[in-house]
Amino acid sequence: MAGTWDMKAKIFAVPGQALEAIGVEVARIHPGGFWLISDFTGTAGRMKFSGHGVLGYEAHKKRYTGVWTDSVASVMLISEGQCEKNGHLNTMIGKAYDPMTKRMITYLQVTEIKDANTKIFKMYDTSGKRKTLMMDAVYKRRVEKIIKDANPLGHFTHTIRQLGGLDSPYYINGPQQARPPDGRFKPGTFVRLVRTAGSYSVVKSETGITAHVASASLKKITR
Repeated sequence: MAGTWDMKAKIFAVPGQALEAIGVEVARIHPGGFWLISDFTGTAGRMKFSGHGVLGYEAHKKRYTGVWTDSVASVMLISEGQCEKNGHLNTMIGKAYDPMTKRMITYLQVTEIKDANTKIFKMYDTSGKRKTLMMDAVYKRRVEKIIKDANPLGHFTHTIRQLGGLDSPYYINGPQQARPPDGRFKPGTFVRLVRTAGSYSVVKSETGITAHVASASLKKITR
């Protein structure tokens, strides 16, 4: 979920009416790899909008905790939840005061990772007997493109090569044998070497993903 994302959304502030919104989210992993910190700017209708979020896993609770604040009101939303489907589905529930309706709302927030460059976010009001959709958003990762000039390889230093007949697995927060990889790079993927850490190396791919891969999977580009 780290990276720069372009968002298009529909906000259902009034039942039956959709307000179009667009924006950009810049998210990074920090500090120590524990927290995803996101900064958001955009517009909803004619209104400018900004927000700030933090998401991470609290090991002692065995749950994810999220915090969200924005420029709409002086309200902080604190949510807790879980991940499913190998981390591709994150469900969070939190309560916060809504200054427009002057009541507490229970928010259900669902983020689905469709692929490395696409995520879907939906938010619902579950305070009443019915679950009411409040926001439906699609995020697309900004993909770094290979520079096609006199130096067609641009700033990339290596490509990913196939190991054992499989695509090369990568790990966002460091290799952990107890869980599956966060994704896989196809052979031939261009990457820039960030640093070497023994049998694993940190790389940044042509699709903007910064992750750990097996050092043996790297093939140096000969210019």
